[in-house]
Amino acid sequence: MSGKRLEFPIARLEELPYLQGRQLNFNSIAEMIYTRVQEDPAATHVLFYDQVITYAQTNQRSNQVANYLKENGVQKGDIVSIMVLNSPEIYYTMFGAQKLGAVAGAINYMLKGPEIAYVLNDSKPKVAFVGSEFMKDFAAGYELAGHKPIVVEVATGVPHDSQIAVCKLEEILASYPEIETLVPQMPEDPFLLLYSSGTTGVPKGILLPNRAQLSVCRDMNRIQLFHGRDIMMIILPMFHTNPLCVWTYPLIYGGHTVCIRKNFSPLDFWPAVMQYGVNVVFGVPAMFNYIFNAADPKIIDRDKLKLRYAFSGAAPLPVELIRGFKDKFNVDILEGYGLTEVTGVSTVNPPLGKKKAGSVGLNYPEQEVAVMDDNNQILPPGEKGEICMRGEANLLAYLNQPEATAETLKDGWLHTGDIGYMDEEGYFYIVDRKKDMINRGGENIYPREIEIVIEAHPKVSEVAVIGIPDPALGERVKAYIIPRPEQNLSAEEIMDFLKDKIARYKIPEVIDITNNIPRNSSGKILKKELRQMELAQE
Repeated sequence: MSGKRLEFPIARLEELPYLQGRQLNFNSIAEMIYTRVQEDPAATHVLFYDQVITYAQTNQRSNQVANYLKENGVQKGDIVSIMVLNSPEIYYTMFGAQKLGAVAGAINYMLKGPEIAYVLNDSKPKVAFVGSEFMKDFAAGYELAGHKPIVVEVATGVPHDSQIAVCKLEEILASYPEIETLVPQMPEDPFLLLYSSGTTGVPKGILLPNRAQLSVCRDMNRIQLFHGRDIMMIILPMFHTNPLCVWTYPLIYGGHTVCIRKNFSPLDFWPAVMQYGVNVVFGVPAMFNYIFNAADPKIIDRDKLKLRYAFSGAAPLPVELIRGFKDKFNVDILEGYGLTEVTGVSTVNPPLGKKKAGSVGLNYPEQEVAVMDDNNQILPPGEKGEICMRGEANLLAYLNQPEATAETLKDGWLHTGDIGYMDEEGYFYIVDRKKDMINRGGENIYPREIEIVIEAHPKVSEVAVIGIPDPALGERVKAYIIPRPEQNLSAEEIMDFLKDKIARYKIPEVIDITNNIPRNSSGKILKKELRQMELAQE
C-alpha cells in the first residue's frame, strides 16, 4: 500500500463535451427533465425493442399524464403509485407525477395482495398505475386495503378479471393535452418513494428529495463514465433504486439514451447489447454469472460491440468472475456500493482510475463515506466497523416512521448497518451484511417478513428463516419450522400457504420441519449457529 489516499479521477461538469453550454444546476428533477427537453428535443431518450422515443415525446406524454392527474386532484406532495413492468410507460407516469410536484411511488410488482395492501395503506396514493400483468394481485391488495386509490391500467394485453381500473393509460395518451405542467419545486421537496424491507417485518417507505437525486446525477457524470450520447441498458426491475436513481435520472442529466428490456435473459443479453450499440450496462452478480456461463464468446460480433463497462452491485461479486468476464468477453465489471437510503450509490471503482478487485471502490465526490465504531467515532484505515455516509444524497426520511429515521440518521451520518473497512488508499470493502438480511440474486429479503407470515399458519409453533449459500444467486431462502404439538406439517403445505401472501422470490426454497432449533440461555433463536450449520454441510 502507498499509505496515501487516492483522489477520485473526476471532471468538472462544464468541461465535459456533452454538457458544454447546458444548464448544470436545478432545483428539482422535474426542472432538469424539462430543461434537457428544451435543449435537445429530438435526442433519443428511450430504445424499447422497435420503439425509438425522443426526449420531446417522453415530455409530451408525461405532460398528458400530469394533466390527467391534475384533473383528478393530484397536487404537490401527493403520492402516485406505479406498478408496471419495465417499459417507457414507467417514465410517462413517473415524470408526469413529478412535474406536478407529486411523489412517484414505485411498487415492487412481485408483491402479493397483503403486501400491496400494506403499501397502499402506508403511502395512501391518490392514483395508482398498474400493468395488466399485475392487476390480479393488485386487485387482491386493493380489496384488503383501507385506502383505495384511483386505478389506471397500463394495458399490455394480459387477460385478467379485475374491474377496479377507471381507465387505461392509452386513453389518457390519446385524449389529454400536452400542455406543460411543470410546478416549481425546491431541492428539499420529496420526488420519489421506494419501499425497502424492514427488519421488524414492516417495510419502510424511503422518501428521497430532489437534492439527493441531483447530487447523484452530478456525480455519475463527473466520474467520466459517459462519453456523450451514450446508450445504457436497463435490465433490472424498474421498481429498484438502481435503474431509477443510479441510471435513469443521471442519464437524462447528461442527455444520454436508455435501452430498456422487459426483464433479464442471459441469451438476450449480447444480442441486445450489439443491436442497440450499448455502451454501459448494470447487473447483479447472479446475472453476470448466468451470462458468463450461458454465452459463447463466438456469438459476439466485435465490430458491433461498443460495451465499455458493466457495473455490478447489490451483492458481493466473486473476484474470479470479474477476471473471467474480462478474459472471456474483454469487458471490465466495476463494483460499486450503495443503498436506497443514499439514492442508490456511494462508492465505485473509478472507470478512469485504479481498480481493485474485491473492493467497492472510492466514495463519490459529493458523499463522505466513513467506517465508524459503536460510539460513532471514525475508525482509521484497516479497522472494521459500520459503513456510514454523509452528504446531499441521503434520504429525506422514512415515511411515517420518525423513530426509524432518527435511528438511521445521526448527526447527519446515515448508518447502514453494513460492516466494512477502508484501506490506506481510500478504497472500501464490505465484509459482512446487515444482520440477518438475505441477498437472493440482488433482492434484499429480511427474514422477519417471512417469519411473520409463516407464524400465522395454524400448525406452526415457531420459525426461523435464514439465507443459505448458493453459487448462482448468492443465497437462497431456508426456513426451519417447529410444528405445534400433535400436528403433521409438510414443506409443500407451507409453500402452498405462502404463494398468495408473499412475493415468490421470498418463499423459502428449502424447508426443514424440525423439533430442535439452537437457542441461547434466554431462549432466543441463534441464527448465526443455523448459518454455521449450513456452511458445515457444504
